[in-house]
Amino acid sequence: LRFIVVWIFSFAPLAFVGYGIATPTKLQAMLVSIQRELFPAYRQRMLQHEAGHFLLSHLLGYPIQGYKANAVKNAVQFYPLQDADLGTDRARALGFDAPLRDNDVDQLPGMFAPDPEASFFGPGGRGELEVEQRSVFRNAKNYTNNPFLKLPSQSEPSKAWPYRGFDDATLDQLAVVSVAGVCSEILAFGNAEGGLADLSQLRQIFASAEEEIPEREVENRIRYALGYTISQLRLNLGALDALADVMERDGSVAECVMAIETCQNVSGEDGIMGDYERRRRQRFREERAGILERL
Repeated sequence: LRFIVVWIFSFAPLAFVGYGIATPTKLQAMLVSIQRELFPAYRQRMLQHEAGHFLLSHLLGYPIQGYKANAVKNAVQFYPLQDADLGTDRARALGFDAPLRDNDVDQLPGMFAPDPEASFFGPGGRGELEVEQRSVFRNAKNYTNNPFLKLPSQSEPSKAWPYRGFDDATLDQLAVVSVAGVCSEILAFGNAEGGLADLSQLRQIFASAEEEIPEREVENRIRYALGYTISQLRLNLGALDALADVMERDGSVAECVMAIETCQNVSGEDGIMGDYERRRRQRFREERAGILERL
């Protein structure tokens, strides 16, 4: 019996890993469900974080496509500012998708005309320039910054067409939306555990401005966004909590917007003299904390 018990405990991790590889979605859902039951305060932290993004986006007029607050990946999704297929559609409408004929090459000024008798990658062939650009045997130098060797980011703003960069007003608005999750956590729990991905994405947005922004100005804009967002959330704590309640039960985007617009007590003040924000933070820590979180 002892051998059987030891054998089961020894191979249980392998079975767990195999189950995760075979059905990762089910395993993630099961782990999230366990986390909700054991750590309800962490669950409330995630809800407050995403509710902060949602609320400030709505107040600034950005249409929201959807949100995820009950999955492994929590996020508020927006409609894209650019159409990724717009450039291809316009090029096709202008006739630029037609294949280039060999007879048309000589008619294009300044264009490389390959030798029809040469091999593809040989001297004078169609692939000669491609070999020179991509071959690892060309002149030795540092290729770490070569754009060809870097995978394009799906969320890189400059990859969308037509791209003209972000103006100052748009940068300030996107900065407010980006830090809203962190600010919402701070108001509810006194600190923030998430937000690293938000700040990383915000710096990527600043790097995509119309004009290059110095690092010092980037830091100042982030500080301004933090102060502005904290002040706006403090004025709308009641709407923030009403929104988080709807997101907790997986309400639709329309229901979330309705909760914001029909909130009877936007500020959340309970009519009791004193610091309402402090009492709200204390309520989150005591009433919504699990047994393990109170230890």
